[in-house]
Amino acid sequence: MKVSNQVPMQPTVVDKSKESTPSSKVTTDTSNLQVGRGGNGASVEISEHAQLMKQASEIARNTPDIRRDKVEMLKKSIKDGTYQVESSKIADRLVDDHLRTDFGKNLL
Repeated sequence: MKVSNQVPMQPTVVDKSKESTPSSKVTTDTSNLQVGRGGNGASVEISEHAQLMKQASEIARNTPDIRRDKVEMLKKSIKDGTYQVESSKIADRLVDDHLRTDFGKNLL
């Protein structure tokens, strides 16, 4: 008996279907679809929660990444020497963040 690593070159099922079935393009014509209630058209109701989510998303999308008014106010207070840093608030926030992330493991 002879054993080799060569696989016989026979067409697979997929290859056979390619050969026997002529390709055809499928197009979808949506010009005759009806939207709304009644008739043959379908109706879709969007929940109040989904509407609020969409509204929040639009507001976030239209909000600038940098609040220039806040930046200018901070720049001015630093320049004037009136900017005050409360180290106890910063320390509290660092500890809270550390505890929330399970001692730095960031499981969120």
